[in-house]
Amino acid sequence: MKRLLSLAMTIAMLFVVAIPASAKKYGQTLRILAIGNSFSDDGMEHLPALLKNLGVEDVELARLFVGGCTLERHMKFYNAEESAYEFYHSEAGRNEWVKAEEKYSIQQALAMGEWDIITMQQASGVSGLYESYVPYLEQLIATVRKAQPQAELVWHMTWAYSTDSTHGEYPNYDRDQQKMYRAITECVHNLKRDYKSIKAIIPSGTAIQSLRESAINNSPKDFTRDGYHMDLGAGRYALACTWYEKLIRPYTHRSMMGNTLRLDLGDVKVDDQTAPYLQKAARQAVKHPFKVRAVK
Repeated sequence: MKRLLSLAMTIAMLFVVAIPASAKKYGQTLRILAIGNSFSDDGMEHLPALLKNLGVEDVELARLFVGGCTLERHMKFYNAEESAYEFYHSEAGRNEWVKAEEKYSIQQALAMGEWDIITMQQASGVSGLYESYVPYLEQLIATVRKAQPQAELVWHMTWAYSTDSTHGEYPNYDRDQQKMYRAITECVHNLKRDYKSIKAIIPSGTAIQSLRESAINNSPKDFTRDGYHMDLGAGRYALACTWYEKLIRPYTHRSMMGNTLRLDLGDVKVDDQTAPYLQKAARQAVKHPFKVRAVK
């Protein structure tokens, strides 16, 4: 009898572990960790404020940050067990980023209990060069899978640079924004084919590209602040809406459409005129991750 009971409990635990994050019931804390760089910082910066505005209390966020970090460098840091990352944490219910005083390693972040969703991305300058993904993406996936076998792995699709960007790696794409966007999307298609462990895509690149075709794109920087990092206001807000709609809405069953968060930041402010465009771009991209369509 004891053996049967023990077997039943083991089977039950396996089923619990197998439950995807999207199947979690609202009220059970959803935990999201990003292994990234400045582009994941841009994507997540306004997420706590958005959660607070929507009255969402049961989402925990964390991000590991090293500027310009490629997949190759992530693996070098991991293999050396190096505490190279700035670590930002937003506790469930607090909805506010707190920066750790000490730097973290990937090992430390992965050991912080069970993460439901773990995101990863390539550095922006080589995000459209598929050869830069190999073999490092496979190694990073295996690393994360070993420590967090229950987590959903999600890819953050980055965006193309502004038309006038002076970034040193823009020549990889002949300084052509459309060419860079197409190269990024081709890489995402390839990794979806080659890495079945990645279950979802955050289509930040498509959300921003669609906004660039909209009436509110009056900035020569194309919603960036320096030609590649996102504008502190509208750009980062649009990304927060995209991350929320893709990762968190399936958990809360509550859209970010119509949220009243406004930001007096950056060159393009988030006000009553621009916010609907930014929200629509996020929703549109999540529905059609590879379709650029002007937001109206």
